[in-house]
Amino acid sequence: MIDYAALIARVAAARVPDPRMAVFDIQVEERAGGLVLFGEATDPAAVEELVALLAAETGREVADEVIHLPDPSLGAAAHGLIRAAIAPVHGEPRVSAPQVSQYVLGHRVELLSRRDAWWRVRGEDGYMGWVHHGYVQVGEAAWAQAWERGEGGEPVVSLGAELVDEEGRPFARLPWGARVIRDLPGRYRIPDGRRGELGSGELVDADRLADRFPPRGESVVRTARRWLGTPYLWGGVTLAGADCSGFVQSVFWMHGIALPRDSDQQARVGALILEGPGDGDRLDELRPGDLLFFEEHPGRVTHVAISLGGSQIIHSALSNGGVGVNDLNGTLDAERRLRSILVRARRLLPD
Repeated sequence: MIDYAALIARVAAARVPDPRMAVFDIQVEERAGGLVLFGEATDPAAVEELVALLAAETGREVADEVIHLPDPSLGAAAHGLIRAAIAPVHGEPRVSAPQVSQYVLGHRVELLSRRDAWWRVRGEDGYMGWVHHGYVQVGEAAWAQAWERGEGGEPVVSLGAELVDEEGRPFARLPWGARVIRDLPGRYRIPDGRRGELGSGELVDADRLADRFPPRGESVVRTARRWLGTPYLWGGVTLAGADCSGFVQSVFWMHGIALPRDSDQQARVGALILEGPGDGDRLDELRPGDLLFFEEHPGRVTHVAISLGGSQIIHSALSNGGVGVNDLNGTLDAERRLRSILVRARRLLPD
């Protein structure tokens, strides 16, 4: 008897190895002397390979009824902008499901499919998850891209700003990295069309971010230190709460460097500087802004930190309760453990 699940798993392992970045939710049904594939997938070539494999293994006709994402039934309106200050991204389409990430206001998402009140989305970093429709303003690709370009005004980025309406009442408290449009002097527009003025905090012109936040190590470290005291939050990416990789991703985004969402994905980016536990003796070679990676369980990176230079790091860790500074040559139990599970360091910055 053919094990269909095993064949699906074989193709998935070869063609769609990371379920955070792709969908390959396929089932097989026997029908009228043949086989039918149904479910959802983002990689048509992987589905074609599975069809060919099943036909070869069974000698039967195989029909492809898989929904190839983005779902064609969505039509042209398959893009969205985050309309809330912070939109939680869940692993499943229900509010009680674990939060796996967050998107902040003004960020563009691709809408892949809808289940009841939930959108399956793919963010700018390629990460996938489920976002409630209340957090998303939906439209066509040209509309979403026009927002990114700031058409009809000038794109600006929040450094923790509060927008107020004509009566001075706050209607948007924006985290770092949120994007809005200045369409009149002193007037700002968010994706759902609401407008207001800057009540407090700071908004920076998007084309000036590189001047304020250049891709240099000491500058990255200054930005990271502004996050000190941020509480640890699984899936978080803001000053209200961040996990280790969300903290790193958000800090580097401000400096024009787009990183993947999770620490094991980030561990494949940049130039390798140190590798292996024995390389912990070479910590003096690390520069500010280098990334250090740790394996709590052998075989997979589970934690990331930003080097302050040498043995000093800044990271969001449960052991600190949030973003804090540690010394890998320090005497705290948590510091000794971190040094023992350090497996590599990578350099992304030119200096």
